[in-house]
Amino acid sequence: MKKIFLIGVIIVTIVLLFANKIIKPNETGTANKTIESKSNNANKPEEKLVIAGPVATISHPLFHLIQSGALKDVAKKVEFRLWQNPDELRAILLKKEAHIVAIPTNVAANLYNKGQDIKLLNVPIWGILEIITRDKNIKTINDLKGKEIVVPFRADMPDIILQAIIKKAEFNPKKDFKISYAPTPPDAMQMLILRRADNVLLAEPATSMAMRKTGSFPVSLIAPMIYRGINLQKEWGRLYQGEPKIPQAGLAVVGNLDANIVKRFEEEYTKSLEWYKTHPKEAGELVAKNIEFFKAEAVADSIPNVQLEAKSAIESQKELEEFFKVLLEIEPKLIGGKMPDSGLYYK
Repeated sequence: MKKIFLIGVIIVTIVLLFANKIIKPNETGTANKTIESKSNNANKPEEKLVIAGPVATISHPLFHLIQSGALKDVAKKVEFRLWQNPDELRAILLKKEAHIVAIPTNVAANLYNKGQDIKLLNVPIWGILEIITRDKNIKTINDLKGKEIVVPFRADMPDIILQAIIKKAEFNPKKDFKISYAPTPPDAMQMLILRRADNVLLAEPATSMAMRKTGSFPVSLIAPMIYRGINLQKEWGRLYQGEPKIPQAGLAVVGNLDANIVKRFEEEYTKSLEWYKTHPKEAGELVAKNIEFFKAEAVADSIPNVQLEAKSAIESQKELEEFFKVLLEIEPKLIGGKMPDSGLYYK
């Protein structure tokens, strides 16, 4: 009875670990915290610059950019606005509540094809997806034939990338694998920790969070040993015979933002991205301060495992078009049903 009770307590503790709010409450107690940087610049070319983004890695350098006041010369105030799902992103764009948005590249193409006034500025995120597994011998997609893979969010970018890799390896996603879906990444992570799944597709920093949680008390009492099994970017490069990277997320300009502000933003984001890469401990602490869901140590662990490179959208156009062609074949609606023309890329 004591053993059963102990396991019950541990499971409740694990559930609570995943029940955190995403953004820490602000002084008014709301969950929609914004991060602001004020300027004393006499010219005041922009009263307020609003940058919207998800909790994902692409937004993390923004916290450093804003905290450092790097854009004081072009904006009196710089504010970060969180979007947590595509509906919130669409609402921000329709209401013109942001000047710049951090966004998956396929979503930028989708919105552009649907008539939104949006242009992709750069692509900093080239690899964040891994399958973590209980079997240390799993290294390629071939090793997972006949096995279950748990994926957060059906028909979202990670799911489509996985299916593209499976098809390129000449397997049938429905016949050769059992793909199951979890409502969210924390749900998928919890399934792995509670031994309800053996193989889970996650994006950093969630992967590093899972690795840390399974090694810490009390989770370690019941959690299995887990391993970084398949890096999807490396599988993509191997199967498509190209570089082991995928242009997954970028920053986009909304509407007619002053060209000098865009130029200054791109310069300072690049600097903040470099700081993020070279100061993992401090970066982890800064992210954890602003996003409660992430622990500082896990964010720090994740940084070496993310492919980060600040390339402009124009420089990335060839890779983006190759990626969009694959998505068009797999699921056309992911990019709005057609290849975007050159107007998508900020010049």
